[in-house]
Amino acid sequence: MHNKNCIEELETQELIKKLVEKGYGELVEALLMNEGKVYTKKGRLNKSGACRVLGWKTKQLEDALKECKEILKLDFPDEFEDEEDDGDDD
Repeated sequence: MHNKNCIEELETQELIKKLVEKGYGELVEALLMNEGKVYTKKGRLNKSGACRVLGWKTKQLEDALKECKEILKLDFPDEFEDEEDDGDDD
């Protein structure tokens, strides 16, 4: 069990590193450091909360998230296949 957790943690760190290297460090940091403000109790992204934390407009956040998904598609092609926008969880 411990090995699986270590491997998952390393994979997560690599994905975060990839997004940071592509210029999304501010977004990643905001999402990781402000979980209570940017996620609902059910663990869904609260776009309004994220925009407040980042000081961004909704369109800017949506564009950045779309670009991040494109980057991560290379590592998880099945995960993002035909995904619909979930909308805003204010």
